[in-house]
Amino acid sequence: MKAFLNRAFYADKKIAALNMLIAQTRERAQGLSRSSDGNLKGKSDSNNNSTESALLRLAELEQQAQVQRVYAADVLLEIQQKIALLKDDDFETVLTHRFLLYNTIEQTAELMNYAPRTVRQKQKQAIEKLCQLMP
Repeated sequence: MKAFLNRAFYADKKIAALNMLIAQTRERAQGLSRSSDGNLKGKSDSNNNSTESALLRLAELEQQAQVQRVYAADVLLEIQQKIALLKDDDFETVLTHRFLLYNTIEQTAELMNYAPRTVRQKQKQAIEKLCQLMP
């Protein structure tokens, strides 16, 4: 059950990684473009091909990131719907803080005015109840 609830966290992590890769690829493509622009005389086709290849890779990465964003939104909605099955505001709030907002036990405890031990207990109880509700 925890693996199911953690899917949103990992989907967001993948988006962040793709965004970093996009930024890095964009910088490389811009660097290749600048170096080939500065060499107008005797400009080689290999510089143009390198720039073109980098731009194509950038477009592919941006498309992958968009697909991942849609997937992450779908996962988030699915988890929200499952949490709503609990029909217990306290349990729902704990799981929302922990698995949708990615707050730590301590952060959740502070936000909810509970002791960390209480948050751990409520999280465990909520997950147990969710396991019973889900096939």
